[in-house]
Amino acid sequence: MTYPAASDRARQADTSGVKVPPQAPEMERALLGSLLSDGSAFVRVAHLVEPESFYRPHHRTIFKCMADLDARREPLDLITVTDELRRAGKLEEVGGVPVLSELASEMPTSANIEHYASVVHEKALLRSVISLSTEAATTASEPTARADEVFEKVQRELVDLIGRRRGRSAITSFDAVKSTIEHIEHMKTRDTHVHGVSSGFSRLDDFTTGFNPGELIIIAARPSMGKTALAMNIATGAAQSDGSRVAIFSLEMDVRQLVLRMLSGEAHISLQRLRTGRMSREEYSRMSQHAGRLADLHLFFDDQPGLEIGTLRARARQLWLEHKIDMIVIDYLQLITPPKMVDNQQQWVAYVSASLKNLAKELKIPIIVLSQLSRATESRGGERKPLLSDLRDSGAIEQDADIVMFVYRPEYYKDLYKGKKDPTYEIGTHSYPIEGLAEIIIAKNRNGPTGSVPLTFLKEYTMFAPLESDEPSAAAFATGDAVDYGDTALPPIDDNPF
Repeated sequence: MTYPAASDRARQADTSGVKVPPQAPEMERALLGSLLSDGSAFVRVAHLVEPESFYRPHHRTIFKCMADLDARREPLDLITVTDELRRAGKLEEVGGVPVLSELASEMPTSANIEHYASVVHEKALLRSVISLSTEAATTASEPTARADEVFEKVQRELVDLIGRRRGRSAITSFDAVKSTIEHIEHMKTRDTHVHGVSSGFSRLDDFTTGFNPGELIIIAARPSMGKTALAMNIATGAAQSDGSRVAIFSLEMDVRQLVLRMLSGEAHISLQRLRTGRMSREEYSRMSQHAGRLADLHLFFDDQPGLEIGTLRARARQLWLEHKIDMIVIDYLQLITPPKMVDNQQQWVAYVSASLKNLAKELKIPIIVLSQLSRATESRGGERKPLLSDLRDSGAIEQDADIVMFVYRPEYYKDLYKGKKDPTYEIGTHSYPIEGLAEIIIAKNRNGPTGSVPLTFLKEYTMFAPLESDEPSAAAFATGDAVDYGDTALPPIDDNPF
């Protein structure tokens, strides 16, 4: 059985008026021929192509036979493939021995097999995009279709296609260890230990090494503690320190309120004076200067109130696709509209929490989510410091989160310090005046130590700032295995097997 030349078949398709789907029959033949000539090369392309990657059905059948042989760890060559196809009753279906022999003779070497595989993979992805578009059009045409559901489905499948475009695959232990050692040695040569998105606060980064891909970070506090201010400080700090692109979903404040807060903190102008516009010439000049800097940052705002979790995920994917977002901030979790399938508050908070964690893993970026705390802190004796059990509405938040941080300002509870002159508050082994003091309590850190970071809260500018430089090192505030290495040089790795 023989087949007409690819150019002839394409010409026939063109004259028929039917648009030919993306395909590369010559590359498919070259790939199969290379594998018949050198079966050991299968491992070099297995992560890129699968039977469905081939457009021609007989090519798909041949590759499926090769994949089955490889899965059974059997030799892969012209004889074994022929025998496998014959045993499956599909040898004549693909054209018989003459076609297989022709394929093998066309490609006596596997030197360029990765290129052939990448082209076949690319054409398969383009066909998938066409299929996705056609399916979306069909779904959208149905009488019961909802735009938000169609959008989310299309975006989810598109993100999956992008992942396939990058060639996701499992790697061997050898490659995993080699990559890790190379990463460690790379980090050793850098001036910073931060390998995620920086928070803009060096002491916080000491605990987290930055916010890393796939992490869900919860910032929780009672009202008026400043959790929104901290989140905005982190967003601007990340954008300023390493040029990160940050998307901010504000379900509580409109974008103008957020920008006013940011300008107040950046320009050190009273928020009240900014709101009223009653500024001195010097303040106005300073505001204009910092407004220009703020405008140049890669910050993206979405202040649509009452977003459903599905709509929020869809918009996040859209920003990720369009602007290559590095981090997302959501203010705040309890304002996300609950899905219809849940019966109570605990269920929907658990559902939203799990959905956001999955979104962080899907997009491979950190997501910071603000959350309210229950009133249990107010009725508790002593300093009323928050605990993980105070996370409002659901223990699932604690379970899903990689990092949980609480914002605690002791001066908020001034009744605890009545009668005391110049009251102080201890963080770690150091005492601080309570005025303007803020403690960022890292209560959970899946990949690092827990502990506390002391900051200053500048109420007039609604912003957090580092304390003076004469305070103890960050390691002094850790309750885990934090170690301050200082400038100690690490010894070289001897007999590196890689």
